[in-house]
Amino acid sequence: MEIKGYVNSIQTLGTLDGPGVRFIVFMQGCNLRCGCCHNPETWALNTSEQYTPEQIVQKAERYREYFGTKGGITVSGGEPLLQADFVRELFEFGKIRAA
Repeated sequence: MEIKGYVNSIQTLGTLDGPGVRFIVFMQGCNLRCGCCHNPETWALNTSEQYTPEQIVQKAERYREYFGTKGGITVSGGEPLLQADFVRELFEFGKIRAA
């Protein structure tokens, strides 16, 4: 069975969510409800578009030349660990493709 993840949005060429230039995947779903949350629109689970890890990596590869030695993919939220299998596969697939 192919793993799919609920993704709220994608930000290309981000510079605030990690070192270097980042491709940021904002996952959908969070049950923490922190009062200081910057992304409350991501709280509800299963209410956004689904992607496979391969689809996300294919999108990110378009921006690879901007990553340099410090950039790459960042997964944010919502709470990414609610979709841990998707996130694990995303980074495993990305590692294989980068080699």
